[in-house]
Amino acid sequence: MRHPVLLWRRGSLRRQLLLLLLPALAAMMALDTWLTYGTLRDAANTAYDRSLYGSIRAIDNAIGMAGDNVQLTLPDAAMEIFETAAQTHVFYRVSTERAGQVETVTGYSDLPLPRGPLVNNQPRFYDAEYLGEAVRIAAMARPVYRPDARMRVIIQVAETAEPRSALIGSVWRSALARDLLLILLSAAILVGGVTYVLRPLARVRDDVEARSPEDLTPLVFERVPAEVRPLVDAVNLHVSRSAAMAQSQAQFIADAAHQLRTPLAILKTQAEYAQRQLNAADPAADPEAARAAAGEAVGGIVTQLEQAARLTNQLLALARVRQHRADAAQQGEPGEGIDVIDAVTVAEQVALDYLPLARGKQQDFGWEPVPGLALPVRADPALLREALANLVHNAIQYSPRGSRITLSATRSGGHACLVVEDDGPGIPAEEREKVFARFYRRVGNAEPGSGLGLAISREMAARFGGTVELGEGGRGLGCGRC
Repeated sequence: MRHPVLLWRRGSLRRQLLLLLLPALAAMMALDTWLTYGTLRDAANTAYDRSLYGSIRAIDNAIGMAGDNVQLTLPDAAMEIFETAAQTHVFYRVSTERAGQVETVTGYSDLPLPRGPLVNNQPRFYDAEYLGEAVRIAAMARPVYRPDARMRVIIQVAETAEPRSALIGSVWRSALARDLLLILLSAAILVGGVTYVLRPLARVRDDVEARSPEDLTPLVFERVPAEVRPLVDAVNLHVSRSAAMAQSQAQFIADAAHQLRTPLAILKTQAEYAQRQLNAADPAADPEAARAAAGEAVGGIVTQLEQAARLTNQLLALARVRQHRADAAQQGEPGEGIDVIDAVTVAEQVALDYLPLARGKQQDFGWEPVPGLALPVRADPALLREALANLVHNAIQYSPRGSRITLSATRSGGHACLVVEDDGPGIPAEEREKVFARFYRRVGNAEPGSGLGLAISREMAARFGGTVELGEGGRGLGCGRC
């Protein structure tokens, strides 16, 4: 099972921000509190040590010499330092130092001296324990200014550490309470700020939930934060792709319904006519004539079925190339993510597949290979074959019997070119772009067809960064994919 904290924070940006920022804030506040405590301790020690040093100076000013003896006469003002509050105790000691030996003159003789020697006229402050209490001691040594005196006077003043500790604790607790309050306020501001900033996301959610399934218009928001705008743009991109896909599907359904309606109606009429001829109840009717009429109707049905089958295949191919185009739009560049194939191999296979159809019309259909030629292209082999097959099929269908059709492959600069040339009637220059429109049929053209072949070929070629061009070649038309 997952950790409860992980389960609690999952799905909430506020919780994740709180879990990330609050520990960091707490660590920063702890560091600030520790630094504040050190600053307070140094400030309190400085203030109290200055008071102790003042007492040392007062005692020093009251010291005099009577022969080899030290005399101490403290004035009344100096004695006030010992009249402190009940919770504070003050101790002092005046001693002499001769040849490393220390003798107490007055005060508390067991007041501890500092470790190490004292430097003349330089106070030293140190912590110690005296009579079971923690004390702060100030000590200073000064020489006796007499030519024959080889000694110095050591003055010590001590004070219990309780007052300064109480002061430091009081101020530190106030600082700690302030830091805790700042953490709570920061958490509240963070939650409120995140809630306020995320309001555009709530508007996006409400707008999407209020839409109908058919509404694929982009989301429009004037005041969207810069961090949220990529999300809105991504949603709009997905919506536009869905809209394009829905439009493509609707267009395909409309095209299929429009184009298949006529062949199906003709099939129904011819089938009903054949049924009437076969079920003729007139005994005087000529049976041979009835069978001939029925056979003619069945032949028409077969022809219509062939045309309907080719039309269905072309519509499916058109839907497939549109799907590939949608995939290419998501990938970015034409042909990205597609393997490299040899276009010459695809052309050879198309020539073999359509050779029987050309022979059926007594046409001279030939493939002109170039020895050693290889044309590597980045394309889908099935779509490339379908694009070239449509060009070859159009050449065979619209060229008369006995005409010549040639399929060849060549390289033009850095492009691969597959060329289909025929001896057909050709297409006027002003109509060569029109024939690439879907379902376009030239006026006066008696050959059956749907007007999809060239449109599909160009769309398939464009899917891989190519094109289909029409031009005069020989007596008829030349088609090339480069």
